[in-house]
Amino acid sequence: MDLGLHDRVVLLECADETDRQACAGVLSTEGARVVTSEHRDVDAAVVYLPLVPASSLLEAGLADLRRDWLGLEAVVTTFQSVLPGMTSRGWGRLVTVLSGSVKSLDDESDERGAVVGLAVLGLHKAVVADVARYGITTNAVLRDDHSDPTEVAEAVAFLMSEPAGYLQGVTLALDGARRSSVF
Repeated sequence: MDLGLHDRVVLLECADETDRQACAGVLSTEGARVVTSEHRDVDAAVVYLPLVPASSLLEAGLADLRRDWLGLEAVVTTFQSVLPGMTSRGWGRLVTVLSGSVKSLDDESDERGAVVGLAVLGLHKAVVADVARYGITTNAVLRDDHSDPTEVAEAVAFLMSEPAGYLQGVTLALDGARRSSVF
């Protein structure tokens, strides 16, 4: 299937080398040009938030909580940096990849990641009202530590595609139904 990504410039923010290579590979196969630093004419941006081991919110230190919130800050600053160009061109895609722990909190959950993840999903929902009229979509992919990096990258590529142009504020969960879902 032609995803309509040929010659699109995609900013990829991802600290994990395996995830970065998988995503860059899938997007490049679709004809996109992947950049990893600010670029003037970015058509799409994807931010991967790191998966962290299960952690309790109430047992975390203040320094840990501040570090967790840097993930939200990374999403916001990336979106802010690329949106002016997208709005002027009338096309864009914003995607965040984050922990599936936002869907359920159980004994093995990453509570800190869930709180940040819920904030990011809220950001996506809030941004929709501001960017949809410019042909820009904003969606998310949830994954867990069992998610295959290539499958995650393929979901990202789909959400960046022309066929997904009508999807707004969508959250795709790639967890193999291993989690009990709240939503």
